[in-house]
Amino acid sequence: MQHLEVTLSPGEDFYAEKGSLIYFESGIEKELSFNGSGLRRILGAKLSGESLFILRLYNVSNVPRKIAIGSRYGLLPVRLNGEKMICHTGVYVGSNNRVNVTTKLSIAGLTGGMGLFLQKIQGTSTVFLDTVGSPITINLNPGESIDVDENHIIALLNISENQMRSNWSLGNLIGGEGLSMMRIFGPGTVYLSPGKFILPQAGSIP
Repeated sequence: MQHLEVTLSPGEDFYAEKGSLIYFESGIEKELSFNGSGLRRILGAKLSGESLFILRLYNVSNVPRKIAIGSRYGLLPVRLNGEKMICHTGVYVGSNNRVNVTTKLSIAGLTGGMGLFLQKIQGTSTVFLDTVGSPITINLNPGESIDVDENHIIALLNISENQMRSNWSLGNLIGGEGLSMMRIFGPGTVYLSPGKFILPQAGSIP
């Protein structure tokens, strides 16, 4: 699905990436707030092309009201219960609760092909992420690993940076996957997109 329609009860709110809103009914108010704080956050967002703002939509009426948000490709729902999720930059679309969306500097991401800047999401919420096609979910147990074309990675749940390795191989290049692939070790959950992402360019205006 490329869009999500949400019915908000009176007093209920929803959070969305700036630019993802399709429509909202009367009785819904919107508020644009700064996503994070500090000079490091501003510099990280500017360099990665990530938005500095997040949109809060809340129902001020006494009856249920609808909103709709859309993605560039499709939507993957992921339930977070306080866990940390590492994502490709720009895949966050929305969430039913406020989550902490920040830019993460990652050497493992750079050497593995995902890029120097990744998106880190943490909180308690159902989070909706961009995906190209029907997503693939892989649950890795301790001791298990997979090699992944980094352009297909949506998010890594409960996987830290020391569980990510670059796998350099001339065979990868000949096979069309590029010089390196990302080797990911368990435990944790890997969300993959069948199609490759066309990501925002670094330095673009968020």
